[in-house]
Amino acid sequence: MASKIYTTDDQLLSSYLRNLLQSAGYPVLTQQTRVEPAMGGEEGAGKDHSPQEQLDWQSELWLIRDADLASAQQLLQQALSRESA
Repeated sequence: MASKIYTTDDQLLSSYLRNLLQSAGYPVLTQQTRVEPAMGGEEGAGKDHSPQEQLDWQSELWLIRDADLASAQQLLQQALSRESA
């Protein structure tokens, strides 16, 4: 069974992490998910908006083998800590 390992709205980061996991030998899938942004109060209610303005996209990384979950999460943590440093 697959486990969701990471979610981001940064497409570049998602691709980087997917490639990192795959090059380390972890089978990974990427799923694009549409997310409706939260509406702030009643402002904007009744206004016409195109669907592109109302939806955001997130990338979800899914690890195929649950047995790899702990080591793959550790690899992600190391990569993300290097990116933020």
